[in-house]
Amino acid sequence: MSARNAAWCVLAAFCCWAAPARGGPWLPPPGNYHTDFSAGFFSADSYNDASGNHVPLAFGGVEERRSLLAYNEIGWKKSASIILGLPVESVTRRSAGGEVNRTDTGISDLQLGMRIKMAEGATAAALELTWYPPAGYNRKYLLSADTVAYADAGECAGLTGADSINCVRQMAPPRLGSGEQELSAAIHWGTAIRRFNGFVQVSQGYRYRGQLAGQALFTADLGFWIGHSLLLAGRYRGAIDVGRGTTRADDVEEHLAGPVLIYRLVGGMDVFFSSLHTAIARNALHADRFYVGVAFKKTDLDRLQGYLGGTKLP
Repeated sequence: MSARNAAWCVLAAFCCWAAPARGGPWLPPPGNYHTDFSAGFFSADSYNDASGNHVPLAFGGVEERRSLLAYNEIGWKKSASIILGLPVESVTRRSAGGEVNRTDTGISDLQLGMRIKMAEGATAAALELTWYPPAGYNRKYLLSADTVAYADAGECAGLTGADSINCVRQMAPPRLGSGEQELSAAIHWGTAIRRFNGFVQVSQGYRYRGQLAGQALFTADLGFWIGHSLLLAGRYRGAIDVGRGTTRADDVEEHLAGPVLIYRLVGGMDVFFSSLHTAIARNALHADRFYVGVAFKKTDLDRLQGYLGGTKLP
């Protein structure tokens, strides 16, 4: 029971870095910038347990997340850019029997970072360093002893280990982030595919998550221009737990994939739609996430230099 006691004050952590497409190996030059505003939504009634099985949420009902994110990247020096992300979230947890019915709204984990150029041109590479400090939300929601006893005697009876902890946590009020100071480092690489009017970019990194298990991070994007203004891309976002968290329920793995559709209205403005869908996961919600938004930019990058590029030909 000691592991359970340590876990009561922590909700299950999910990959909040899985957001609309941006960034990559190509940096905006000094004086250039990229600013986008996106809205996201998902409603989940199931999760993947400690063995990866797709099962209903304990106590039924749904967890819903609605988000607004302002993301800015500014060309600071020839070899570096500055990143600032400000997220606002509204999270609802409703169980089928009314054991929990609560919505919390506020600023989630901030994103402060920089990207450092390693190579430039049609083929490029960059190092990205990011800090995710928790904002002012309540980081220590607690479950009462009566609530835990109710869960253990009913829905969670017979479960052990991480599955027991996950079950009890799903009676807790929602939170807006992981509640941990998180740091990540990743190397991005990408190249233009001139023959097919497209580009490919990948990255690999590591994310330190405080008391939660660290994660090895992987991303991949493949995009092609259809005509002059339409970019159609596919993306993958993966996180594999490394080491151990306070409990085994804090060892979170997720593999997400989905499409990206960008319509370039003019050289300095995009509208976009994207989604991410759970393929494989452990100790995480099973969800279909959807994002829409608009981006404004000043860029000297060409159309084959990633998502931050403009309309000019290479």
